[in-house]
Amino acid sequence: MTERKADRSRKIERVELRVLERVNRFRWIFVPVGLCALTAVGAHAAADVVGDRLLWIVDRVDALFDAIWSSWSVTAPLVELVGLTQRTWFARAIALCWELAADALIAIPLLGYDLREPGQEWELGRDLLRRTRSPLPLVRPLATLLVAIAGACSLARMVQGSVQLALHVSWLGHLARALLLVAALVVFVPRAAFRSLEHERTARYRVVAAVILLPLLIAAVASWR
Repeated sequence: MTERKADRSRKIERVELRVLERVNRFRWIFVPVGLCALTAVGAHAAADVVGDRLLWIVDRVDALFDAIWSSWSVTAPLVELVGLTQRTWFARAIALCWELAADALIAIPLLGYDLREPGQEWELGRDLLRRTRSPLPLVRPLATLLVAIAGACSLARMVQGSVQLALHVSWLGHLARALLLVAALVVFVPRAAFRSLEHERTARYRVVAAVILLPLLIAAVASWR
């Protein structure tokens, strides 16, 4: 009886070893894609905030010009030249361009992530930070960190809504949201920031990247909820 248990235990161990080997074989694909997807979701959430702010600015500028054009009968027809549809389209188009630029700057480079042990990544990240001599190279990693957190918050809200809609159990939706948020913040967000810090060593156009990413960085924080 003892020999049967030992043989069964060895078979289970061999199966677990084979499964672990297959998971490790494909994990190098899943993790970079997950990092890229999470950051892209965060960039979309931040771009929504940017789009709302742009629409507010465009509305105020349009109201100013409408007040000017309406002062004379000759220019009065120009008041209706730009309507709500055109203003909304313009703001959303600018936000979309901003989002795509952010994806190119911080999301796509995450596909080059090389999976390492957490301790090794921590030591390498500390070494990279010690070598940084100016704040400019830190803009992209900081933007990646904050945008990835925004992506985690967006995914957690989506899971919460899906669970509540499917099961009609509020506490279960909140639990699923909390678990997913913690998992994303622990597993994916630090790795995204580390990969961005690593990529910054060879990145080009840092000033242009900073100009694009700084407003999106603030918008990402505004999208957290």
